[in-house]
Amino acid sequence: MHYTIVTESHEKGGFTARCVEIPGARGHGSTQGEAIARIREEIEQVRQAQQAELHSIIASVHSEIIKIEVADSA
Repeated sequence: MHYTIVTESHEKGGFTARCVEIPGARGHGSTQGEAIARIREEIEQVRQAQQAELHSIIASVHSEIIKIEVADSA
């Protein structure tokens, strides 16, 4: 997946990276590359949490797959 990352440099040094698509996800580092590496880690943690939640929801839903045949209306 692709994410939009905004990096900001600080007057006192260091960088912050934030992800536009995931509000609150931030990475900090002494270099821009370090901040980006940290935001990648943050995004991966968010994705793992979302996957776990999705699997939990799917597991809690009682569903059944049924195949049906529909006649042609010709």
